Amino acid sequence: MFKKLDFSQFKQHQEMWTSHLRFKGIWNMQDLYESIGDYFRGRKYKFHEKIYKHKQGSPFGAERQYHWHASLILNDVYHFWIDMYIHTYDAQDVVVKTPQGNTATYTKGRLWIEFNGDMNMYYDSRWHKNRTWANVKIFLNNYVKRRKHGDDVWDVLAYRELQRVNWLTRRRLKMEHDEYEQKHWMGVHA
Repeated sequence: MFKKLDFSQFKQHQEMWTSHLRFKGIWNMQDLYESIGDYFRGRKYKFHEKIYKHKQGSPFGAERQYHWHASLILNDVYHFWIDMYIHTYDAQDVVVKTPQGNTATYTKGRLWIEFNGDMNMYYDSRWHKNRTWANVKIFLNNYVKRRKHGDDVWDVLAYRELQRVNWLTRRRLKMEHDEYEQKHWMGVHA
């Protein structure tokens, strides 16, 4: 007679746009991995490599795929995820002599990077256990969270996190733009 409500449908999820980066040249993959890992760990994210694939490609070089994942539980309501998908084409390891006289292994080839971000609200299971918790969540959404920050949390993930990771990657690859363009958008201490 009465339909049972499924409270798991009350999860709120918002995806960010996907930004892409293409690069052709020589780069230090170990330095890129360590700098991005240190950046996420310094900002209290949990960072790990989900997928690493190495395909023996054409005579021009190998093909490699990396999938890096970072997650941060901001508070009881918000959970941030940042995913980086890196695909290298025609990759060859090259030994390079640095200006200090040391030798280092760099990678030569083409690079495709995708940056994705997600913001998940009410990610844990307590908010959809029963009707009481669902009503508490509805009250928080309608009266507390809306008045306190509204959509500002989305901007934090989009501009303070995703764009900064994109800038850090471009800087490590020594691409043309070496300055973070959005550093003053969200205030002085962004």
